[in-house]
Amino acid sequence: MSEHREFRDIRGADAENGPALGVDEFMSSLEALQAEVATEKNLVWERVADGTLSLELLGRLAKEYYFLGKWYTTEFGTIVSLAPDADSLQLGSSQHFAHWLQNLADETGYTGDHNHVDMKVTWARQLGITDDELASYRAMPESVGSVFTTLYYMRRSYEEGLAAFGWAGERFAASTNYAKMMYEGMRQHYDIEVENFKVHAYAEEDHGRMADFLLRQVASTAGQQRRIRRAIEHVLMCRNARTVALNHWLEEPGALRA
Repeated sequence: MSEHREFRDIRGADAENGPALGVDEFMSSLEALQAEVATEKNLVWERVADGTLSLELLGRLAKEYYFLGKWYTTEFGTIVSLAPDADSLQLGSSQHFAHWLQNLADETGYTGDHNHVDMKVTWARQLGITDDELASYRAMPESVGSVFTTLYYMRRSYEEGLAAFGWAGERFAASTNYAKMMYEGMRQHYDIEVENFKVHAYAEEDHGRMADFLLRQVASTAGQQRRIRRAIEHVLMCRNARTVALNHWLEEPGALRA
């Protein structure tokens, strides 16, 4: 048996070292990807906005949002811990870390609003949903897929978490104007003011804008771009499937009220 071992030279063998697109060109390609994948329009939000969604389905929607909020909020610290500038000499001079730390503080109720899980519990209670009903609710498979695909990428790497939760999540949600539709629709037609949507109506626009700004800073290599694109594609596919499933609710008997 030979005493000399030879190891393969791995330098330059990975696609990380391949050519990358310019950042502006890459971000434009993400916009095109979003237009290709996220094709469905959420009609349930519109039925809340005009007051025609039945109370039964509005309650089911509140349970769905509780499921989303519980898992996203409790996992949020992961993306903070992966921020690439968390070792800045002064943390106040960081960009990525400071943004996500503020976002975490907001989500968990340390910036003035209630934490985002409690706000969804309050909404459910406003609709007469018991805590046991909320805790035992079985979310749609598409919601489970959407949530845990996002959480998977939040754990893989910073750029993937930013892409999945920030760019394909908060930024995309803000572009739909859903929070304002939900807040005003429930206030006008169901006589309830839901803090959750009042807060998100202004917060997600800012968070979405920052997600685009921050993603540009970590999308310079071919490897980063490959990982970001994959995360966004998978998350948007799941979110689109969830929208399709939500829209099918409207086909149920009694889905709409006069």
